Amino acid sequence: MKKYIIYFSILLSQIVGCGQEKYNSLFWEISGNGLKDHSYLYGTMHTQDERAFQFKEGVMDAFNKAEIYAMELNMDSVNQGALLSKLIMDSTYSLKTLLTTDEYAVVSNFFKDSLGQPLFMFEKMQPLFTAQMVTLRDLEAQQTDALDIYFFKEAKKQEKQTIGLEKTMEQIDAFSAIPYELQAKGLVDAVTDYGKEGKLDMDTMIKHYAEGNLDKLLEMTTKDEEDKEMAKIFNDIFLVKRNYNMADRAEPYIKEGSTFIAVGAAHLPGEEGVIELLRKKGYKVIAK
Repeated sequence: MKKYIIYFSILLSQIVGCGQEKYNSLFWEISGNGLKDHSYLYGTMHTQDERAFQFKEGVMDAFNKAEIYAMELNMDSVNQGALLSKLIMDSTYSLKTLLTTDEYAVVSNFFKDSLGQPLFMFEKMQPLFTAQMVTLRDLEAQQTDALDIYFFKEAKKQEKQTIGLEKTMEQIDAFSAIPYELQAKGLVDAVTDYGKEGKLDMDTMIKHYAEGNLDKLLEMTTKDEEDKEMAKIFNDIFLVKRNYNMADRAEPYIKEGSTFIAVGAAHLPGEEGVIELLRKKGYKVIAK
C-alpha cells in the first residue's frame, strides 16, 4: 500500500504488462494514417527533481514546433472550489472513525512533530490526499515548477493551443473510487514507513524515469504486491480507463496539426497503454 501512495502522489499509476516490446523512452513520434504533420507523445512526472529536466535531443525541438499542447488537465480549466469540495469525505466518515485509537495517535503525533500541522485540520479530507503530505515531504525540488507545470507554462508563453485530455472531476472521481478504509490504511502505512523505504523508492523511481526506463518502473510497481483489491483499482480505474480516454481525445488534435502530448509516463506502455492504443488506431508510434 505504501508504494501505491507514492505513485498517487506523483500521478504515476501502476503499469500493466508490456508484452515483448521494450518501452525504453519517454519520447515518441506519431505519424502515418493520413496525418498532415508529425505529433509527439511524452511521458511526464510530477516532480521538481532536476533529473527529470535533462531532456534528450529533439524533445524541445518537437515541443517548440508543435502547434497544440495536450496534457492530462488543462490548468486554465481547473475549478479550485469544486476540486476542494470533492476532497471531503462523505459526512458519515472521518479519520477518527476510520482509524483505531492507537493509529490515530501515531498519525497525529507524526503530523505535529514532523509536519508542524494539527491532524484535526484534515479530519474530513480523503486520507489519500492527506498521505501525500507525508510522501511528498522530502522530494527534491531544484526546479521552480514540476515538469508538467513547466511544459504548460512554456506552451502558454509560446501561445500554443492548450487542451486537456481529462476533466478535473474525472481524476478526482478516480481517487474517490478507492474505499476510505483502504485510503486510511495507506495513510497509516505512509506514516509508519516514513524514513524506511519511501524516500529510497522515490529516488530509484526518478532515476529510472530519467533514464526513460519504463520497464524498470513496471518492475517497481508490480513486485511483491499482495493487495489484489488495490491492484485492480489501479489497473482498471487509474490506468486502463484513463488510457482509452486520452488516446480517443488526443486523436482529433493530432489530425488537426502537430501536437505535443504530455501525460504521466505510466500511461505510455503496455498492451492498453496510449502507445499501443494509438497504434491500434492505425498510427505509427516510434521511440525517439
